[in-house]
Amino acid sequence: MITIRKLESLPERTRARKLMTLLREESDQQYTRELVRLCRDLLGDLHPVTDLDTTRRMLSAFRQRLAVFLGIAVADWDLQAPTDRVGPALQFPFSVWLDDVRSPFNVGSIVRTAEAFGFEAVLRSELTPGSDHPRARRSSMGADEFVSVSALSLDSLKSLWGNRAVFALELGGISAERFGFPPEGLVLVGGEELGLSPEALAWADASLGRVSIPLYGRKASLNVGVSFGILAAYWTQKAEKNGSRNENSPRSPAVGGRSY
Repeated sequence: MITIRKLESLPERTRARKLMTLLREESDQQYTRELVRLCRDLLGDLHPVTDLDTTRRMLSAFRQRLAVFLGIAVADWDLQAPTDRVGPALQFPFSVWLDDVRSPFNVGSIVRTAEAFGFEAVLRSELTPGSDHPRARRSSMGADEFVSVSALSLDSLKSLWGNRAVFALELGGISAERFGFPPEGLVLVGGEELGLSPEALAWADASLGRVSIPLYGRKASLNVGVSFGILAAYWTQKAEKNGSRNENSPRSPAVGGRSY
């Protein structure tokens, strides 16, 4: 670990870059307080250092201010993963299948959202990027370790799923406010440009049909990851009311702009 004295001897921009890195790492309280003091000196912040200055939120604020000082554009991969829940997680008998979603960022976002809302599995077509793609990993924030993610063609999925409930997140469907979400089932989510394939839509229409997110603005447009997040909230909220969750089941390790 670099000493405080060494940090003080570095040129300002080099010191700022080192501080950005060090503020990400776990350090003892005294060393962290000294890093905060160097940040304040560098940024011209003369307020006294208190215990509150070394909280995670404060350290994140200093990293952002150092990035501004250096003229660095903050990107999604600069963000730190949130702290994991302690104890067993809740899980619902829900799965999602991604039909040729193009963006790895959207895939990772959907994986993260699915895990957060207690889905059992995220399934994807062969043309949808996997959760091991670097950008998907960045946006999933490690959620792929706690929810099953695997590739499956539509034909294979239909064969394995059988007669269980299926529905599509798609334009022109029943509003999510009125849709009859099943106590367990599979939602089909299409790609950013073309949406779901005719074959996928036909499968959903033969089961529970289509659900849409109610929109009220002029643009009436949502990112696919955001759309899935809203749907997941509606679905799990209904499941909570009906007692469909499994409260004692810890998550298993993973095995593996169009609008709505």
